[in-house]
Amino acid sequence: MNRTVPNVEAARTRKWVALLALIAGILVQALNQSTIQAALPTLSQELGANFTTIQWVLLSFQITLAVVMLSVGRLADMFGKRRIFIAGNLFFGLASLLCALSPSVYFLIGFRVLQSAGAAVVTVLSMAIVAEIFPDSEKGRVLGIAAGSNSFGHFVGPILGGYLIGAYGWRIAFFILVPCAVLAALLAARYLPALSPSGTSRRFDILGATLIGATMCSLSLGLSYGQLLGFAHVYVLLLIAASAISFVAFLYAERRVAHPVLDFELFRSRPFTLHIAIAALAGIATSGVTFLLPFFMQLALGLTILQVGFVMAIVSIEIALIAPAAGYLADRLGAHRVTLIGLATLLVGFLVASTSNLDNSQLGFLLRILPMGIGIGLFMSPNSTVIMAAAPATRLGVASGLIGLTRMIGQTTGIALLGAVFASNVARSAGMPVDVTDASPLAISQAFRLQFFIVAVVIGATLLWSLKSRPEKPA
Repeated sequence: MNRTVPNVEAARTRKWVALLALIAGILVQALNQSTIQAALPTLSQELGANFTTIQWVLLSFQITLAVVMLSVGRLADMFGKRRIFIAGNLFFGLASLLCALSPSVYFLIGFRVLQSAGAAVVTVLSMAIVAEIFPDSEKGRVLGIAAGSNSFGHFVGPILGGYLIGAYGWRIAFFILVPCAVLAALLAARYLPALSPSGTSRRFDILGATLIGATMCSLSLGLSYGQLLGFAHVYVLLLIAASAISFVAFLYAERRVAHPVLDFELFRSRPFTLHIAIAALAGIATSGVTFLLPFFMQLALGLTILQVGFVMAIVSIEIALIAPAAGYLADRLGAHRVTLIGLATLLVGFLVASTSNLDNSQLGFLLRILPMGIGIGLFMSPNSTVIMAAAPATRLGVASGLIGLTRMIGQTTGIALLGAVFASNVARSAGMPVDVTDASPLAISQAFRLQFFIVAVVIGATLLWSLKSRPEKPA
């Protein structure tokens, strides 16, 4: 018995040390996402890339992430979560090194595809491994720690990245990810327990994943080329038509496979369908303005990348602090009601942000976008709660995956679609065809303000639509 107690304590200690490996992986991904978004204007200037092309540094990553995330669970079932998690970190580190060494923006976009594949593995398996190695009595605390780590990474990333990029150039943003990813892999190899493959016979819907990837890619390409060639150009029309055909084929195929990416049975629930659609629309609206924030701050307001990093970091931590309060309110008032409050706050936030102008100081601009962050924080968690509550207990995993996929599709569509709208409005404000990166601060400012009006209309329509949903009783 004396030997048993130390063994139990050693196993418990090892389990919590293993959490460090998972947290390291989560932090690396948060640093990557938050740093690169804040650095887009700098990347555009230093790589000589126009606004349309530089969007693909984000779009290539997001599209690949959405597609690969669908297959990670199956790979883990076949080869084991620990092995795939380690490989994912190492692959991410290698891809980050290639990104840092990219000789042009086109190489960078290609290497971001590889980087995203590794990121998808780490993102999906971090939570899956937590669920497997920790008992139910500790999962809540551990998942809270993991979420806090992600928030911390999104807070530190823009500031650290802003300082390093300002001092050493854009390549350092990718170089610093390499040792971090290797460290995460080493910690996982040393401390993660051997997690055997599940041996499940569940098949991966490769056709569905391919078709949804083709849909997102062709749509994004069509919207991007539309900025350069005009939306009536034959190539643009063909790409948009290809996107529509791929999407119809995806819907057709999903009804005929045993284990579809999209489970149509879930959409028999009206609250589920409505709130998934609301999540997509809100994702389009918010991503369509948040990715533009660094461009406005650097190109119009003339802020340094470090100053941009501070603003982006404050908004990130604001969202992270609001989210737990939104969960508490959802338990007290009902998740549907808090979703409505979040949408209403987001609407007000967009309208307030539309008052931004060239006379704003860094503080003045920050104060104008803080209400938007409050709205995002209030909306996301309660809306997901409604979706999960509407799903049958046997399909909670599928519903959770669908929330993530919807969020990815919304973000990708928002960047491509509203990026095209913004570029068009910049040219209209300038009175002549001009790239965003070469436009005057006044033209960028006018288009930026109009962009917030446009997304306010989208959110306003979404709010009216969500009022049709039958609210659940407060918990």
